[in-house]
Amino acid sequence: MGETIFFVYFCILKFEKMKEEILAPIPEIETFTDYETERGKPMPNIIHGTIQGKLNRILWDAYDDQFIFPNEISLATEPSTTPDICIYTKRKLDVREVEAKETEMPLTTIEILSPSQTIDFLQSKVWDIYFPAGVGSAWIVVPQLKSIQLLTRDGEEVFHKEILTDPITGIKINVEKVFEDLV
Repeated sequence: MGETIFFVYFCILKFEKMKEEILAPIPEIETFTDYETERGKPMPNIIHGTIQGKLNRILWDAYDDQFIFPNEISLATEPSTTPDICIYTKRKLDVREVEAKETEMPLTTIEILSPSQTIDFLQSKVWDIYFPAGVGSAWIVVPQLKSIQLLTRDGEEVFHKEILTDPITGIKINVEKVFEDLV
């Protein structure tokens, strides 16, 4: 039921973007790719992929001895979610005991805002899904503002444009480095 509600909310957001087509006499019905349907989010574009890769490199280079940073893993949340990047304490992964959906919640989730999403949508995902499931902090990366919003379960919400320090993990990154390839 929760996955259905999440999917319906996702569809509403997609249709908001297409208001002109919806108001046309015969509206065009958008079809979703398997990726969009499974993950409940839009396909990543080149900006999204570049930022995700850059963030991964920055995080792995600086914190490889303390954390792991898996991409696009399905979490056993209600509804199921797939953050762009997760931060977990470093550990060995047993290839013989891998679940389809990760039941251990990450310390931090990182979501990169796509053009068809709103900040409100991602904030709601954090407050309504990630934090109740046990995630400690969340980053919402906003390419258009070249900033990262940090949210914590205790209610902290701060936009960072220079240095981001996550109080849950102690990770510190230079936000300007994340966006240096964007105009």
